[in-house]
Amino acid sequence: MIRLLRHRLAVLRRDDDRGIALVTVIGLGMVLVLLSATIVSVAVSGLTKSANDADASAALSAAYAGIEDYQSKLQNNNAYPLFGVKGSSFSASSNFPKGADDNPAFGYLPDDGDADRLDGDGWKAVTPDRAAEYRYEVDNSQYYGTGVLRVRATGRVGEVTRSVVADLKQDGFINYLYFTDYELLDPDQGTTPEARACVPTRDWEQAHDVPACTELYFDPNSVFDGPVRTNDTMVVCNSKFKSAVMTAYTPLRAGDRNYKISSLANCGAPVNNQPVSVDKLPMPATNQSLLQETRSDLQDSTVPRPGCLYTGPTSIVLLDNGKMTVRSPWTKATQIVGDPAIGGSTPAACGTVGTGANQLGSTAGQTLDVPQNNVIFVQDVTRTPSNAATTPDPNDWKNGDFPWYDTAKSSSYCSGQLRTGTGKVTTTGNGVGYPRIGETPPSTSSTDPSYGCERADVFVEGTLKGNLTIGAENYVYITDDITYKNPDSDVLGLVGQQAVQIYNPVTSCTQNSRTLAWSGTYLEPGRTDRLVSAAILSVGHTFTVQNYQCGLRGNLQVTGSIAQKFRGAVGTGNGTTTASGYTKVYGYDKRLRYTAPPKFLNPVSTSYGVSRMTESKTAFTPKGREIR
Repeated sequence: MIRLLRHRLAVLRRDDDRGIALVTVIGLGMVLVLLSATIVSVAVSGLTKSANDADASAALSAAYAGIEDYQSKLQNNNAYPLFGVKGSSFSASSNFPKGADDNPAFGYLPDDGDADRLDGDGWKAVTPDRAAEYRYEVDNSQYYGTGVLRVRATGRVGEVTRSVVADLKQDGFINYLYFTDYELLDPDQGTTPEARACVPTRDWEQAHDVPACTELYFDPNSVFDGPVRTNDTMVVCNSKFKSAVMTAYTPLRAGDRNYKISSLANCGAPVNNQPVSVDKLPMPATNQSLLQETRSDLQDSTVPRPGCLYTGPTSIVLLDNGKMTVRSPWTKATQIVGDPAIGGSTPAACGTVGTGANQLGSTAGQTLDVPQNNVIFVQDVTRTPSNAATTPDPNDWKNGDFPWYDTAKSSSYCSGQLRTGTGKVTTTGNGVGYPRIGETPPSTSSTDPSYGCERADVFVEGTLKGNLTIGAENYVYITDDITYKNPDSDVLGLVGQQAVQIYNPVTSCTQNSRTLAWSGTYLEPGRTDRLVSAAILSVGHTFTVQNYQCGLRGNLQVTGSIAQKFRGAVGTGNGTTTASGYTKVYGYDKRLRYTAPPKFLNPVSTSYGVSRMTESKTAFTPKGREIR
């Protein structure tokens, strides 16, 4: 019996060992299975992450491709800022009078919950197999004011989308502290008959049978703290350029200099920066595009907010409270219809026409709000014979109808003050205070005097609070300092068809016929330095100082940019005993890289560059829904 029990116990022990081994084997198998699954999972996860990373990188590249596509369309069509689709939140403030131009990248449909309908809508292929696509939206709400277009492009690869936002701005004159079309003295400033008869050509195009033009050079005392560019060949004399220097001259032989060194004694190469050769930046022929910005019949297309038009001599004093005082006695209509004008209007924002108190024609002028992010343009007076048929232009005058016209004087003069009663004042002038009492104008010609009473001259000074461009069909005179109330946000553009001049009146100034030396007396002898904050452009002539040769002044400090057809003299002598006029102290307003004065003129042909670009929050899902 005992033996039987021992045998059974032994069998049970063997059976128990076999059970434990089975459990162990099963457990180890499960561990191996789990480990294998984990390894596979990790591997698959890594592959997925790798694929997502690749798609994300490719989607960002597709977004960049969208920006480049829009840039190319701008390059080929200057009117492309007017194309687009207004639907997304990004384009909510935009105006697109020309529609979508059948451009699939503009495609936008509001989310109505139908994923199938939206799938693929608005995406433009980057690659033929549509593995990468993009779409973009445009915000042109600031374009008419600052010249900046904002574009949001979204790239899609697989189920990944990424977005970037870019600010696009033209490569314009304001990209440079100092831009010149010809490195020649303005023929209007020539001191000899030959110089005044100069036929402007590029230095490398000069023909030997034309009258000699006066070639100017960059002197060693003038410092340019900003980029400088010319469409001509530069002449230098140890010139100091603190930033990039560019010339449109490319030597025919490799290794030759793309600039000339002045023949004056001790002149040498530029200091700090050497010129590099670039393409020409073509100047527009006129500034008449600014006149179009005062048309009230284009509000549904290219001029959504018309500016103000004034006719004849106009003075503008900028006030630091966001207002300005305007005198413009010839003005009848301050906005027009048609090109040429066939009608007009007098909106209150541009002033009240007339000679009463606080009106545009009064001796004190009228104080108005500065037209923010807009344009003021001054045009010539047009007069027609009294017996001629009535013209449709609302600003035309009949001979004899103008109350300040002085028939006893040349047709170029008006009474210097407003007429009262039936008598006429004896002082002649342009109706807004020029020439000043005691001033000898630069030109006293009876047929073409300075400050002609019917000319589109604008006289500007003061402190600007806001953003404004002032253009004139004739001269722009800077009659005193021009500064900004807030240098971080305020910006001014001054655009003259003729010269932009620093007003610098004299009581007398004559040239010795034997020695050719000048001598004279300034009307404001105690006034020395002059401060000007503005982007300046002279389309047909130059930026210069009036009567610069008549005596020594101080520093001419310009903060902004200067662009001109010809070089303009502001002084002579380079610090010698024969020096006269002003010494240049020019500094670039770096904000002009990213913004511009309202509707400032651009080159005839140019390209749009990216002034800023950053990745933004993703704008669209892969199915095409905007993420708000």
